[in-house]
Amino acid sequence: MDETCTDLLRFLQESPTPYHAVESALRRLTAVGFSRLDEATSWRGLAPGRYAVIRGGSLLAFVLPPGPARAFRIAGAHTDSPNLRLKSRPEYAKMGYHQIGVEVYGGVILNSWLDRDLGLAGRIVVRQNGELETRLLQVDRPIARIPQLAIHLDREVNDRGLVLHRQEHLPPVLGLTGEDAPSALRSLCARELGVTPDDLLSFDLMLYDLTPPVVGGLSGEFLFSARLDNLAMCHASLGALIAAAEQVREGVPIPVVALFDHEEVGSSSATGAGAPLLPMLLERLVLATGGDRDDYHASLARSLCVSADMAHAVHPNYPERHETRHRPALNAGPVVKLNAQQRYATCGRMASLFDELCRRRGIKAQYYVHRTDLPCGSTIGPITATLLGIPTVDVGSPMLSMHSIREMAGTADPRLMTSALTAFLEHTGGLLPTTVQCDDRSLLGSRRRCPSSSTSWVGRLPREAHRPTIL
Repeated sequence: MDETCTDLLRFLQESPTPYHAVESALRRLTAVGFSRLDEATSWRGLAPGRYAVIRGGSLLAFVLPPGPARAFRIAGAHTDSPNLRLKSRPEYAKMGYHQIGVEVYGGVILNSWLDRDLGLAGRIVVRQNGELETRLLQVDRPIARIPQLAIHLDREVNDRGLVLHRQEHLPPVLGLTGEDAPSALRSLCARELGVTPDDLLSFDLMLYDLTPPVVGGLSGEFLFSARLDNLAMCHASLGALIAAAEQVREGVPIPVVALFDHEEVGSSSATGAGAPLLPMLLERLVLATGGDRDDYHASLARSLCVSADMAHAVHPNYPERHETRHRPALNAGPVVKLNAQQRYATCGRMASLFDELCRRRGIKAQYYVHRTDLPCGSTIGPITATLLGIPTVDVGSPMLSMHSIREMAGTADPRLMTSALTAFLEHTGGLLPTTVQCDDRSLLGSRRRCPSSSTSWVGRLPREAHRPTIL
């Protein structure tokens, strides 16, 4: 296990919620010279440097070189993962048990949350000295559990499968009811924050698995953890930005990392990829370095984006669920994801670019296409491409058990993906392979004509004309 994977384990452990992930990411960035930038202040004349912007569970970071902002290289990922979140009035008593009401957030594999030791984390708004403050909370001990029904009371569960009712079967048990129920959880949160229960106003709290991330397998080839989807790609994007920051100089594209919240529920929020958060940041950078709105649109035309979200590795027990010729393997490199319905934003040109950048780093890219008879998931890639009109490639590290409370990946892949994303953020050329123009007489023979003429094309172009290159 290399240092990249070791630090990923720390990042996963520090990040039970999107809000904690952002704080953990900010600590890594500030340690290498990034400073937090306030959205509510003017950015006119912003000095060259390393900056980060935080909005809720989202973080955007970039390195601004001297001179005008002329182009961007963007790596996007998301900070949220499927889980169970507390309702606004969660506590109640039932059959002598103290329980809490929860909502299912995202595409949770429900049965994976049964019989787990669960902690509680998120953010709480408190009133202190007449002011409202938002504070992070993490109760990192087992205070909740969702007990599964005994097989003696459900004899057919192994034959017909387990069916869970979201409203009735998922509320966790916190304890036995007593004189302090059902307000014991509120009192616990107040004690953790050093305030009184009356100071608690509202919250965004969620349950999480307390089992720490670990390396497993006979030779340490596997990584077992919660929230690999998609904190592993957040970590790789941060590592790539930190590495690429050393290469930033005047005249090169600005490297940007955008880590969004709420991808698992559609990205439609003030902190999701569907919000104008990223477009506003890019435009403000162009304006801050002396450009105007026309310069902003020109900079978008010179920009590229990679959407990094975990990919499906082939499952040895269910190989038939994968498209036959697109079966990514663990520890075999980044996966380029394609879908004709634009559930992924990748086109042939961007796939070629990413593949070539990987090759130059000694990395072999893999490819994934969803089975045609199964509905395909999506990412922030198509959303970003739609908002900005920037050519985008969807990629991800391969994994198993996606959206389970406990997921599985390879220990070699974090380093490979970080290296690939670094190459992307450092890429200074244009988008190729180049398009051959029909009126280029040096490439077209005497019998070839432009397709707009009445004469059809005959023969082949020279081999050099078909060779993809990267500027």
